[in-house]
Amino acid sequence: MPFFRKIEGDKGWGGIWRITETVEDLCGMLPRGDVYRAHAYRRFMAERRRLEYVSVRILVYQLLGEEKQICYTPTGHPYFADGSLQLSISHTSGYASVLFSKDHETGVDIEAFSERILRLKDRLIGPEEHAESVYDILLHWSAKEAAFKILDQEGIDFRQNLTVSGLACVASREHAEAAGDFRLAYHLSDGKTGVFPIHYETTSDFVLTYAFRKLG
Repeated sequence: MPFFRKIEGDKGWGGIWRITETVEDLCGMLPRGDVYRAHAYRRFMAERRRLEYVSVRILVYQLLGEEKQICYTPTGHPYFADGSLQLSISHTSGYASVLFSKDHETGVDIEAFSERILRLKDRLIGPEEHAESVYDILLHWSAKEAAFKILDQEGIDFRQNLTVSGLACVASREHAEAAGDFRLAYHLSDGKTGVFPIHYETTSDFVLTYAFRKLG
């Protein structure tokens, strides 16, 4: 079964699942798989969304060793019904990821490698940022998505309100595996400011970023 890799952060942990199975196969790996199958087909029309839904539940089950009910706030932020851990979820073409923490808010994002991101550069990269390669642009985008999940606030402009600095990624299509850290500063319209340390990992298929913020 394609448990792809574990995420081991200094303030939390999680994992990545490579989605190669059918919905039926995935549900067969879960307790009460018929319940998850019925919910996936009732809630989602697209097969891709069904696969992502079930893959996330498998990741949670495998990493924690038990089923957990996942709920969502009105803004779409996921959380465990029992409040035992903080939770963040992300998925992209062929992969799903989750991130947990006991005492920190979590934000994880995974983005499939695609040169189409070059078309969105002007909408994502601010005047103080520097990103030329596909990996650089993807990491800027992914980091901003991870931070956005923690901030959980409407009206955030990725170009104007979120600024990446200290990113020096050496990844390329020829040498895709890389990992490191950088920073993301936020300066919101309501006056709130702060900085997230961002950790990143890259492969030939995707980029992954995640961040934490102390609860309270």
